[in-house]
Amino acid sequence: MSNLFDLSGKVAVVTGAARGIGESIAVELARQGADVVVSDIIPGDATVKKIKSLKRKSFYVKTDISKKQEVENLIKETIKQFKRIDILVNNAGVYIPGNAIDCPEDKWDKTMAINLKGTFLCCQKALRYMKKGASIINISSVAGIEGSAGGTAYCASKGGIRLFTKALAAEVGPLGIRVNSIHPGLIDTAMTKDFTKDKKVLEGMTSKFLIKRVGKPLDIAGPVAFLASDASSYMTGSEVVVDGGWICAL
Repeated sequence: MSNLFDLSGKVAVVTGAARGIGESIAVELARQGADVVVSDIIPGDATVKKIKSLKRKSFYVKTDISKKQEVENLIKETIKQFKRIDILVNNAGVYIPGNAIDCPEDKWDKTMAINLKGTFLCCQKALRYMKKGASIINISSVAGIEGSAGGTAYCASKGGIRLFTKALAAEVGPLGIRVNSIHPGLIDTAMTKDFTKDKKVLEGMTSKFLIKRVGKPLDIAGPVAFLASDASSYMTGSEVVVDGGWICAL
């Protein structure tokens, strides 16, 4: 029997892959056999080096996913060097805190442009080259399912990704392309340092978790590898919550 998780011969594009969750995803996909294009607005050479140490091919493309021309360049370079796209992981995102009543319009627009529009642009451009058997994984958040005070723009953008995923799955399902979303809880990354560095805040949050710890980037990389592989061949339009039981316990 073949290994359902084997990604050998596949080409993956991972946005926001220079650090944190994105880096862990990119390296894990390579560990499962994929060649990986590392995309980020900050240098991604360290991630490329880790991937190449696994004997997989990789290169970095600086990309602001909120800009159509840069996304087009990312996809163009991928096709130029690898000739195909089998896996797209839309991981890049920002969190800008603020209440709706006093959230500046430019912060709202930036959140939507990167988190929601960026996901849309990457899907739109990559789908031109994706064929039957391809998989798109959009990284949303538990905040895309449950609202929270002080993060209105973020919740709205991540909720948008959740429903965009389902609508896109319906559109491209007849083509044999799967689209699913992952909804992380509190994961220890640079984006969440304002929560994890304060011991009292952290204890208050983790006390609500069923698994009493903060998540690690690898906790998200595993489910992504699953959704990228044939092990999830009967899944599309699904949302996978990876939050230590946070939502379950609310």
